[in-house]
Amino acid sequence: MKTALYYDDIYLLHDEPKHPENANRLKTALKYINDSNIRNLISFEKPKKASVEDVSKIHDIYYIQEIYEFCKKGGGYLDPDTYANEHSYDAAMFAAGAIISALEDIKNGKFEAAFCLVRPPGHHAEYAKAMGFCIFNNVAIGARKAQSLGYKKVYIADFDVHHPNGTQHTFYEDGSVFLFSTHCYPYYPGTGKEDERGFKEGLGATLNVPLKAGTGDDTYIEVYNTKFLESFRAFKPDILLISAGYDLHEDDPLGPMRVSSNGIKEITNIIIKAAKELSIPVVATLEGGYNYNATAKGILDTITNMVNA
Repeated sequence: MKTALYYDDIYLLHDEPKHPENANRLKTALKYINDSNIRNLISFEKPKKASVEDVSKIHDIYYIQEIYEFCKKGGGYLDPDTYANEHSYDAAMFAAGAIISALEDIKNGKFEAAFCLVRPPGHHAEYAKAMGFCIFNNVAIGARKAQSLGYKKVYIADFDVHHPNGTQHTFYEDGSVFLFSTHCYPYYPGTGKEDERGFKEGLGATLNVPLKAGTGDDTYIEVYNTKFLESFRAFKPDILLISAGYDLHEDDPLGPMRVSSNGIKEITNIIIKAAKELSIPVVATLEGGYNYNATAKGILDTITNMVNA
């Protein structure tokens, strides 16, 4: 088994049933996976909890403490969009821990690919600020961990309908981490213009492809077959990380795009095959996606593409 799924029930305890980002997202995905033909072709792994040291490579130590104390007191809303309860600190630390665990297992030769089925998501989380349903930036924490394990050049592909502001800000001056993002623009969070290309040593290592509301399969697939593949092959990364957000689906209640399930399957296939072409590992971590069935199918198709790569 070369592909692993990292999951823990702690992710279900970070839950506000009336909020679009709730535990049903993972429950539905797990049902799709368990009912599928690939269930016996992947290894189910329990992640470890991220250390404060790992998380503090990306986030302010006082912010981490603030989240801990906020949750310990019962939680509430960290910003108008982002809730937390008494379990959310642990859930967020295990969400970051999933990508860390996956990277360590891949480095040790246990797997070649992994999907981190986690909550809360991460790509909007800033250095000292929760936003957009995100508390800690899982993929950014993973990128730094990957580098500490010897994967010096990290490529992050983010196809979520929302721009990954937190990830971009983290690596904007860092030429060793390449960020590629397709997203709706103008749309939340307001960042991700085409001329945001990085700064100083990071100039050219950020590639934003802002797309208009209503964009569908043909345009997305063309972008991934051209701009993504060109930048990926030119950068020649040591590892590929994917911020896998499925709210670009045509049936998503929070996304204005018109991408079908087949379109998402093809997008993820292009991304994963690119890693295979360079013989490098790939790790995906879940970001958005709020139509439970569409998101679950997208996750299943992504994992299937990993298995078949």
